[in-house]
Amino acid sequence: MSSITIETSIYNLGDMEMAKRIFAIPETLVVAVGPPTCIRILYFRALECGQLSKLKLVPIRALDYTFGDYLEKIKGVVEAALRKACYQGIILYVSCPDLLSQTDFDTMIEGLDNPHQIPVEIFKRGPMEKRKTSPSQRLDKIATKIADFVKTRPLVLSKNAAVCELPPLAADYTGVLSLFPDDEAVCQFLMTGSGCANCPSSIDKLNHNPFIFSRFNDLQAVNGCTNEIGEAITKRFQMNHQTKDIKLFLSIGTPVTFMTGMNDHFLQTCDLFEMTCAIDTNGFQTAEEGVAKALLKIAKATLKKVENRKKRLNIIGYNPFLFGKRQHFDEIETCLTSLGYAVNFLGYESLGSFKTAAEAELNLVFSRHGLCLAKWMAEMFEIPYHFAMPIGIDGFNQWLRAVGTLLKTVIPESYYLNKEPQPCPAFRVLLLGENEILDRLETAIPNDFGIITIRANKITDQELSQMTVTHVIADPLYQNRINTISYKFIPMPYPSLSGNAFIELDYQYMGQTGYAYLKRFFANEVTA
Repeated sequence: MSSITIETSIYNLGDMEMAKRIFAIPETLVVAVGPPTCIRILYFRALECGQLSKLKLVPIRALDYTFGDYLEKIKGVVEAALRKACYQGIILYVSCPDLLSQTDFDTMIEGLDNPHQIPVEIFKRGPMEKRKTSPSQRLDKIATKIADFVKTRPLVLSKNAAVCELPPLAADYTGVLSLFPDDEAVCQFLMTGSGCANCPSSIDKLNHNPFIFSRFNDLQAVNGCTNEIGEAITKRFQMNHQTKDIKLFLSIGTPVTFMTGMNDHFLQTCDLFEMTCAIDTNGFQTAEEGVAKALLKIAKATLKKVENRKKRLNIIGYNPFLFGKRQHFDEIETCLTSLGYAVNFLGYESLGSFKTAAEAELNLVFSRHGLCLAKWMAEMFEIPYHFAMPIGIDGFNQWLRAVGTLLKTVIPESYYLNKEPQPCPAFRVLLLGENEILDRLETAIPNDFGIITIRANKITDQELSQMTVTHVIADPLYQNRINTISYKFIPMPYPSLSGNAFIELDYQYMGQTGYAYLKRFFANEVTA
């Protein structure tokens, strides 16, 4: 059994060479099966290869694995692809949890309604399979089988016009890895066989803080190797003499550690660091949920009661997977600091942000995933909180009035925003997607511009053509799935969906800057 190693993350998209090879197999559909986080990375690899039409994603939930009844779902997906008659081969791209649980894909394949006997092959991928044969060898065998079938039984294929659906949202453990950017006092450790490090090392890397992660194989995972992992961590840090600078060590769970019960075992590293927190993420929840869980646990371990309050405000619920870059909060921060308050972005400035958090007069909650922490702080430290997102002119003014009331401070009229009358024509705006910023825009756009808004989470070109829509606001990733000729597309990146692909775009949503951004499109001053 090979020894467990600890490595430092490096920014890259992972095994692109293997992705290029699998998508290069002619007339073949790749059906990716597994936890959302395990198949998310494959979407962006297919996008990079220009092969989204050759990928189908089948995310499996934690309960699906618990009940073990998801093979019928996969069978339905494969049979639907066979009925389309677009493919001469189908590859089931299987992830680590299915390998550990010994999911019987072979029996499922034997029972397929497959009259043309099109090859349906299993490509087992990830660290739980590497111990046996190399991925390239396994893929070569699959490619040969499909090529032999094409030679002996060529089919007349229909045109494939499908494009892969949008990827699952970034995982909970990825959200935790976005905390405390650039703070060397925090060490984040991802407990994984190694494959789970791909997304946060590439498309979901939203800040500059590297993390460390483990490498172990299937036998080590099944046997439970937390003691060995602890020993490897201890060896690494003692050799590098790094522990004296680390105040907080975060141990972060993944689907493999969740499904094998490793999340329930404490790593034997507590004597190395001043403070250790185990975050029981499992890869089946979103990045925003992971952030909420981690912030609450870290707060409970670090916050202490204080005698006196200071002119300090905590911002709770900011995370880059919802809000993008912190610069989007510059307008809000400038407003609050000009009123004489120190602004503390809890969990994102540094570990020190927790040491002063209990001194605050008020907690400003900007997303629902900050509510658990704000409610706990209200109970433990009697710090009031206000939950609102100051989007739009009316939204900002309402938020500012509420803040002034809670602080018992008279805010000068000059701080409030003036709304210019907008002679907008009969626009209709489709808000496409699901996140809290779009939730607020659904109200802000009618209030600020008198424009009707329509909401949809998913939509096809045909459905869109039947709607009277002049503008679509969505993450730019939606442009891979809809025709944007007949309306203006207004980019509103949602990094939990698209990662860092569009995070640098010049877009806005908060306060005056957000109002001005939308006004440019509605006033026909720019083209999408």
